[in-house]
Amino acid sequence: MELTPNQQAISLAALMFVRGSASFESSLHDEEMAALHFLKQTKAVVPSVVSSRDAVCAFCGLYRGPIFRSDEGLMVQCPDCGPFALDPASQRSWKLDDEWLIRKLRGALDISPLATTTQIVDGVWDIGRYKKRPVVLARRIELVERHGLRIFNGPEPRSQSWVITPRPLVRPPLEPLVGTATWWHLEDRFALHGLALRLLDRDQGETPDALQDNMPSVAVHGPFSEDFAWVHLEDWPHGPIRLTEAQAHLFSALWKHRNQPQSAEFLMREAGLASERPIDVFKVKASNRDDPRYEGPLQVYKTWVIRQQRNGLYRLNCAKLDT
Repeated sequence: MELTPNQQAISLAALMFVRGSASFESSLHDEEMAALHFLKQTKAVVPSVVSSRDAVCAFCGLYRGPIFRSDEGLMVQCPDCGPFALDPASQRSWKLDDEWLIRKLRGALDISPLATTTQIVDGVWDIGRYKKRPVVLARRIELVERHGLRIFNGPEPRSQSWVITPRPLVRPPLEPLVGTATWWHLEDRFALHGLALRLLDRDQGETPDALQDNMPSVAVHGPFSEDFAWVHLEDWPHGPIRLTEAQAHLFSALWKHRNQPQSAEFLMREAGLASERPIDVFKVKASNRDDPRYEGPLQVYKTWVIRQQRNGLYRLNCAKLDT
């Protein structure tokens, strides 16, 4: 099956992420060059340092030869093919920006921008929490297997993590993380749409228990579920609204102090958040506008939170509880 340009781009990004080093343009075929152009547009790759001393042979592609200047201009001396004129374009190389990939993955998984990213070992990162489970990004599945004890049972245990790696060239005979973590292939579970990554088949690969945890819960605290993760909002046509962990913590704090208006500073501290105002955790990015998953929580905030502007205090709209 022929890959779309977006699929080719995410496949090339995954390959460059595995390498962790520069890729020369001269080593890419036509489809990969088109994918590289797409990655340049999305700012996913950065130019790598160019060697002014040697270059790969344009004929055999096996050896690197020293660059020297002659009457004909810059030349390369391949030990097998002999001298040939240097094409400056053959020296261009690119490297995937790891920070770009981490940012895009965090955005695709709705990980709070306030959450920290931690490098566990070289080539392996903890990038935050998705559905209350740690998300581990690694260049290769072999790194996860090699450092599994430190990743999953170290000073910060990461049981039942989501582990994201590029698809291995050779499929392991056995599922390497079964019973320990859920393994996602970067190219299969994420797609490039414009300048953003999107998670595909969100429910694929989850255990029955995990699926049950993410089913809409009944309203217990007014319109909120017992853990404040779900909200049943009247006149909202898209069903129960799922809140992020930060949003749920904020509404838990508002519910706890619903009989007394509180300052933004107090509520954010009570919820364990670093933002200055409650509205900060409900803002919708331009790319997510008109998406019920993002607009829903904002509508909950507008419906249930009252701000007393003069005093800078916030409280739940308790009058709605009596209707």
